[in-house]
This record gives sequence, structure tokens and C-alpha cells, in this order.
Amino acid sequence: MHKFDDQASKILLKVLSHTIERLSMDPPTLDYPKSVDFFEKNAPSLITEAGNSIDKVFDQYKNTIEQSIISADSPRNLSFIPAAPTKASMIFDLVVSAGSLNGVSWIEGSGAVWVENQVIRWIADLVGFPEDAGGCFVAGGTNGNLSSLVVAREKHRKKYKDHSKRLAIICSDQTHSSVKSTAKVMDCDVIVVPTNDSFQLTRESIENELKVHSKKYKELDIFAIVATAGTTNLGVIDDISGISKYAKRNKIWLHVDGAYGGAGLLSEKVKDLFSGIEYADSFIVDPHKWFFAPFDCAAVIYRNKHLAAEVHSQQASYLDILHDEEAGDNPSDYAFHLTRRARGLPMWFSLSVYGVDAYRQAVESSLDIAKYAADEIKKSSYLTLLIEPSLSVVAFERDNWGWEEYKNWSTEQLKKQVCFVVPSLVRGKPVFRFAFLNPETSKEIVDEILLSLE
Repeated sequence: MHKFDDQASKILLKVLSHTIERLSMDPPTLDYPKSVDFFEKNAPSLITEAGNSIDKVFDQYKNTIEQSIISADSPRNLSFIPAAPTKASMIFDLVVSAGSLNGVSWIEGSGAVWVENQVIRWIADLVGFPEDAGGCFVAGGTNGNLSSLVVAREKHRKKYKDHSKRLAIICSDQTHSSVKSTAKVMDCDVIVVPTNDSFQLTRESIENELKVHSKKYKELDIFAIVATAGTTNLGVIDDISGISKYAKRNKIWLHVDGAYGGAGLLSEKVKDLFSGIEYADSFIVDPHKWFFAPFDCAAVIYRNKHLAAEVHSQQASYLDILHDEEAGDNPSDYAFHLTRRARGLPMWFSLSVYGVDAYRQAVESSLDIAKYAADEIKKSSYLTLLIEPSLSVVAFERDNWGWEEYKNWSTEQLKKQVCFVVPSLVRGKPVFRFAFLNPETSKEIVDEILLSLE
């Protein structure tokens, strides 16, 4: 098991052969989920005392398991927020896994930490953060939101030691679900502010909510506001500029969730929509979304990384050596985690190989195809565009359909391998949404999907 013998060599050759086959698919197959009955019949457990042949185990994966996993990188996958990792990032992820690269601390993984921090700095510069900014890569936006808001809470507690009120976070009715989950974990309240007609959270909407319901909120102590730079459902960017001014005036931590939309900062076409983001106290973006990295990779970045280190640095006798004459950053000090793989390396490698301009062009291709889809929907006699897309999410209604018709169409198109597009709800109404992230999603694919809705 732990020597590179003939068995390991055979496994490697089989895996590399399959990996080359998968990477060279143009396009990747969409595939679809199977039932529990299917797996019970076709994929019985192979976990035994004696083990199995390499061929038997790998064949089950290749011919049964893999084909039941929807390909996040298919250009026909437009559901939720899909993925479109570059070939370089996927290939280099093999190196990270094969090397068991440890990304916990500087002493254990200085080289990995050094280049991960180059990517963190590059993102921080896009945001407009100062030199003291810093952070690390975590598994996903949920961890990033939790880590950021814990720092916000601890800073607030340190400043207001005698406060006995319940702590609260302000967010909108379009904020990602992880913020409410984070609040539950942190045992604090959430003030959900209704968005405006454009589905934005604004300074005015916050002020109005707190004024109209002042009695309801008088026993709450607000320590953070979460603004979103590209909501998951509709791709809307909140009024970050106005919210940042409100947060500064009221001395409240501003956290910006750019898990999906943050990559839009690369494009001059939409960069102005992010105005005010440079004043945030913390920011997250998921490179495994629109920055074309493999799963799982999110970046959490703080305006002042030292505040985060004070909160998240774990103390124990067996960890003291990590902080003894520390030469560089410890990623474990900047989030709610300890053990971690060097998950930022695939993005570093890809970004270094292809260059920033290639990334910018890829992001802008998604903006362009979103505009094309929106224009085609507006021409249609049976579809209604919900709102003009801000980024690369296009939401629309199929006229005279109810939830069941939406679901049935979605299921049928996946079976036909036309697309993976699931319905969502916006203020109680069913809608379809296209989440464009893959530069290989063409106008022809969009036309085919829209025609199938006729």
C-alpha cells in the first residue's frame, strides 16, 4: 500500500489513461443521476477484508459511478453555480494530490503558502485592499462566510465588553443561505432586509427596515452587515458603496460575499458595479466558480489579516512551534480550520501559465453570452425576462407554466442531455435561470435550450 510497486504502477497508468481521456472530451458529457435501486444492483460494495482486483474496482467507477455524476464542467450545465476549471488547473491538481501537499503552516508548506499568498494578494489588489490585507484558501464560501463573521463578532465583543444584548447580522432576502446557517452556528440573530425592485440590498433599505421595526430590533446589537457581490439566484450586486458608508458611520463590520460574482472585478465592463467593495472589512470569492479552479477552492481575505489571526490562531502545546519565530503566514491562522490541503496551488499554476488577460477574456465571454441569452428571451413570445442580467446569471419565466411544468421540462432535458437547468423561485414565482460560467457555452446551445421551451 505504501510502496510504489507493480500494483501502484498499474493503478497510476490506468488512472492517467482515464484522466487523459476525460480531459480530452470536447465537450465533457453531461451525464445524469441514477436511483438507489440502480446502485444497489450495479454498484454493490467492494469493501472487503481481502480487497479486489484493480480492474474490478476501477471498472465500477468508470462504467457506473462516474456516469452518474453530473459534469459541473459541461457547457450544458447552467444550474446552481457550475464550474469550468481550466485544463492546467485540473492537471496540476494531480500534483497537489500525488504530493500530499500540506498547506497548514509555513513550517510545513512554506513553498505552497508562498505561491498561494501570491494569488491571495492578486485577488486583494482586484478588490482594492491595503497591504495589510491577507487571508487563505478554504473549502468553500460557507467556510469563508463563517470565518469572516466570527472575526467580526470577536472584534465587536472586544470593543464592547459590557454589552449584554443579542448579537445580530444584517443581510438581505437574497443573501446566500450559508449566512443564516453561520448565524445559527454562532448563536446570533439575522435581520433580513427586503431588497428593492432590482433585488438589491441598499443603504436606504437597511435604514428603513431598522426604523420601521425599531421596537422589534431594539434588543439586538448589530455587529456585521453582509453585502453580496453577485447573488446566487439572480447575479445581482448590492449597493456596496452605500452600504459601506452606512457601515462606516455606524462602526459595523462590512463583509462582502463575492463567492460567485467576485470574479467580475476582472472586467472593465462591470467593475463599476462593485464600487465601495474596497471599504469592506472582509471578502470572499470562490475560485472554483468563476475563477476556473477545480473543487474545492474559496478565498477568504481580510482588510486587516492580523485581526483574523488573533481570532483563528489555535493554541496548544503541540502547535507552539508553528508560531515560534514565524517567518511567513500560517493559513491555519486565518479561518476556522487547521488541517488543509494546498488547494490554492491549481489556481496559482493555471493563472501563472495562461496569464490574467486569458482569465479576463474567459470572464467576459460569460458576460457576453448572458447578454445574448437575455436579448433572445426578450424577443420570445413565450418567455419573459425577469431582470436585466448584471453579471452572468439570466433569470426568466416561461409564460403560463406552473412549478410542475418547470420541473417536468427540467427532468426531460437532462434525460435528453440537452441541458441541466433546474427551476428556482423568486418571490414565490417559479423561474428558470441560466448561470453562465463556462466559456464553451455557445450561442447554439442557448438557442437549442430556448427552442425546447416553446
